[in-house]
Amino acid sequence: MKNSKSLLSLLSLILLIQACTITNEGPRGPQGNDGADGVQIYSSTSTIFSDDFDIIDEFVSINEFEWDLLDESTVDEGLVLGYLQFEGTTSWHALPFSAPFENDLVNLRYVFDINSFDLLLEGEVADNNEVNEDLFDGDVLRVVAIPPSLLFKSKGFDYRNYNQVAEFYGLDQ
Repeated sequence: MKNSKSLLSLLSLILLIQACTITNEGPRGPQGNDGADGVQIYSSTSTIFSDDFDIIDEFVSINEFEWDLLDESTVDEGLVLGYLQFEGTTSWHALPFSAPFENDLVNLRYVFDINSFDLLLEGEVADNNEVNEDLFDGDVLRVVAIPPSLLFKSKGFDYRNYNQVAEFYGLDQ
């Protein structure tokens, strides 16, 4: 009986010491999704020149950027984003972007498909196209295309914030 009490006391002491061991490791989180082989994020910058816009009508001008990098899946189910950086600044503004300018409200937005990314410039004052085009002359357009297999969906993640997107996806800032 004396041996069993000693053995029980020793076992209790070992369990107590084991339970009080301090480690630097926290609990493991859930495993993330596997990446898709060969799938990449497309990111490109271009300087906007007012001379590259074509006037469509008295309110709308268009600047066409050709590409052939997207597939149908990225266009239909992925995410294509446009950002604007004003000349001489370091911050990025998500498109669409609106700015009051010379008694007009100028809207810069985009449309895209597999073969092109088109920058649309719309004003509310008729025949103000060239003045509105000059507003964005020398600014930088950044386009980011994320295939559906690499989309990150989480509350609090803001795709309109280029810095957050660039950090998460490892893009050049």
